[in-house]
Amino acid sequence: MSVRRRAKKNEWAKNFFLIVLAVVVVVVFFNLDIMRHGESVFSKSSDQKLNFGGKLGRTDYTGKEIARLVKYIKRYDALYDKVYIEASPQDTYGNILPSTEILFEVHIGMVDGSSLSTSLRRAKRKNLVTAIIVKVSKDTKAYLVLQDKGRKVESLVNTM
Repeated sequence: MSVRRRAKKNEWAKNFFLIVLAVVVVVVFFNLDIMRHGESVFSKSSDQKLNFGGKLGRTDYTGKEIARLVKYIKRYDALYDKVYIEASPQDTYGNILPSTEILFEVHIGMVDGSSLSTSLRRAKRKNLVTAIIVKVSKDTKAYLVLQDKGRKVESLVNTM
């Protein structure tokens, strides 16, 4: 009789432990957003803001390159609504190698309704993402300077 009672108590203890563990997992799962300072673990909002056009689509970029672009977009997540990168090789008939010249433009839709556009730029394929980030960084800084001066920016094409 005592063996059966001990087995029943052990079963109750195991079940209680599993229930407590399940509650802890559920609480942690639903509080992951708080741990990440409001950015959801499951929604990739910055990744959804990034769009590609031209001959080089999303699949032509490596995961590391896209991660760099998304990381940059996250830095200005409160400013950017959409980022559209249009890139094509200068010679459309050749293979795309690291030394291939790529022509690119970046168009950014801002949250306040304004837009930033780069002039047509050229970069080698191996340096394309770096060139995009450098150019967008300059444009964003110019936009922030104009905004700090109290000017309403509807569209900005920075040619520097």
